[in-house]
Amino acid sequence: MKKVSKIIALICIAALAFAFMAACNGDSAPPSGGNGGGGGGGSSSDPVEITYMFWGNDDEIAAVTAVINQFNSEHPNIKVVPEPVDRADVEAILAARALAGDLPDTGFLTEQMVLDWARAGFLGNPEGMYTDAVLDIIKFRWEGQTVGISSANEIILLYYNIDLFDAAGVPHPPKTAATAWTWDQFVETAKLLTLDTSGRNATDPDFDRNNVAQWGIYPEQDPWMIEAFTLANGGGFFGPEPNWQNILIDQPASAAAFQRIADLHLVHGVSPQYGTFEYGMDSWFNPNNDVPVAMGFNGQWAVGVWLSSLRENEGLNYSVGVLPSMDAGNVTIATGGLYVMYDGTKHEEEAGIWLAWYAANGAPELIHAGIWMPIFEKYYKDEALMREWADTPNHPPFDDYRSAVIEYTLSSAQSTFWYWVPGADPFLGELGTAVAPVWSGAQTAQDALSAAVPAMKAAMGID
Repeated sequence: MKKVSKIIALICIAALAFAFMAACNGDSAPPSGGNGGGGGGGSSSDPVEITYMFWGNDDEIAAVTAVINQFNSEHPNIKVVPEPVDRADVEAILAARALAGDLPDTGFLTEQMVLDWARAGFLGNPEGMYTDAVLDIIKFRWEGQTVGISSANEIILLYYNIDLFDAAGVPHPPKTAATAWTWDQFVETAKLLTLDTSGRNATDPDFDRNNVAQWGIYPEQDPWMIEAFTLANGGGFFGPEPNWQNILIDQPASAAAFQRIADLHLVHGVSPQYGTFEYGMDSWFNPNNDVPVAMGFNGQWAVGVWLSSLRENEGLNYSVGVLPSMDAGNVTIATGGLYVMYDGTKHEEEAGIWLAWYAANGAPELIHAGIWMPIFEKYYKDEALMREWADTPNHPPFDDYRSAVIEYTLSSAQSTFWYWVPGADPFLGELGTAVAPVWSGAQTAQDALSAAVPAMKAAMGID
């Protein structure tokens, strides 16, 4: 927390962006809901250059760069220069550049950083930024005030390979929370889809788990995603909101959810060990892998980030379903970063024009690509508007997507903890360390998480 506080003291961010975006705002343009700025400042012969730092893989970088090129062509007096970076390096890069007095003019801010900066007083109230109603689950809250609004909505889903389900004669996953599998039903389904090299599935007493030819499930290796299952099991990471200093992750219901994820490998043999594959569904959901995977947990962004190219280039035939339920019901979690202006820019007006325009024009590109989802309620309730952004060649079959993603957002999505809990980064660092021995079976989730709470509190500055 001391390091984070030093960084915060050197960085003043979104308040100016929010002010300019509100000033430029008009009626919302589907599906983003913001409104573009004017023609730009600076000399017509010497455009003002402003930088925009963001992260992504090759497809994401190409999509954002295309939006920037469109802005530049429409604003000859402003030139936005893209600065793509690796997602894992964002915090370190910002820290180094802040200390050097060389922050970018604008950028995309990670969710985990927002509340730490809000506590330091550097985030303005964005409530007047949009004219349309924004989903409440993607509003960052601190001391009763909204201090940030995500630029996109994302939720955690279940993805599945249609061809592998059909080959096994297994019914496709449920598409609604009301009909979701129980955890036991989900495990049994994963067993039917896990095959050894002799063709036996994991329900067969002669199944050879040391020679697997097809896995039933792989949960992506980001522990923060498991919050959805802790909530569905009657626990959580913190809370209840706004009691962020009350850590719940060591409670039996929360620890049991972690244990169930670990036991997919340790007990049931339907998944490789958590963290086995490289991050990203392109590394483990490719149907042409030597050992394919039938199901996976990941964020909605996977549609555009990885799966569109896997479908086009590798022949992946996939769709989506809701997460399995646990003992207290069915929950998914919502998240999404936001774009901001950084302190120190010499071109506040031009940066404000760019961000306002991006709110209106940049989001549709990313939404239609399947990388983002809209932030406005109306795009989750009106059939014509749903089809406008989700019935595209990049998305799974529309009827499946509408039920398992759009309607699921309204029925079952809760805010990821970092919308109301500061100190997310140090907490997640301790969490990753704590659960590493759980995945290998060296320690139970209950023992590991109980032992980790003092370090988590210390890292977050909780007395």
